[in-house]
This record gives sequence, structure tokens and C-alpha cells, in this order.
Amino acid sequence: MRISAPLVVVWGIAALLHIAVGSVTLSGITAAGLLAPIAPTLGIDPVLIALAAGSGALFMVHVTSNTFWLLQSLFGQTVRGALKTVSVGVSVASIVALGMVMILNIFI
Repeated sequence: MRISAPLVVVWGIAALLHIAVGSVTLSGITAAGLLAPIAPTLGIDPVLIALAAGSGALFMVHVTSNTFWLLQSLFGQTVRGALKTVSVGVSVASIVALGMVMILNIFI
């Protein structure tokens, strides 16, 4: 079985950064940049690190994120409604994406 803990760590770092800062780009690049240099020594493809960081950067879109306001106005929802639908929907997509990265880790 392949080591997948670093993928969960990079996902978690990206998720925490996105919740704190609100920038998908900043959180994804920072999380990937932290673990990508040691990925080859762990036997993990750096592409999987980037995918895990990207999926973690989507987690919990809320009022500090430009994406939240874009989707809230696009769907014509109130802030409360967008918190219930957009935040939950994107968070579920983030977790599903992490699962897909874990499956890819088995085959790559």
C-alpha cells in the first residue's frame, strides 16, 4: 500500500489556508510548495501533491473568498442561503476530489 498521509496533510494545509485567507490560489500554491520538494523522497508523484493542494484549496468557500461572492450573486441567493448551499456544495466537491486523488495514488 502506498503512503497517502502527505496527500491528506497537503489537503489539510490548503483547506486551513483557504479558510483563513480566502484565496484559492494562494492556499493551493502555498500548500503544494511546502510538500512538493519532499514528494520524490516519499515516493509520491508531485502531480498528486498539486491535485491534493488544489482540492484542499476549494474547501469551505465563505465570505472571505471572492468565489463565494461570485457564486452568491450568480445564483441570486442571500448571504445566508449561499453559506448553506455554496459552502457545503464546494466542500463536498473538495472531499470527493481528495478521494479521487487517493485512488490515483494507488495506480500512479
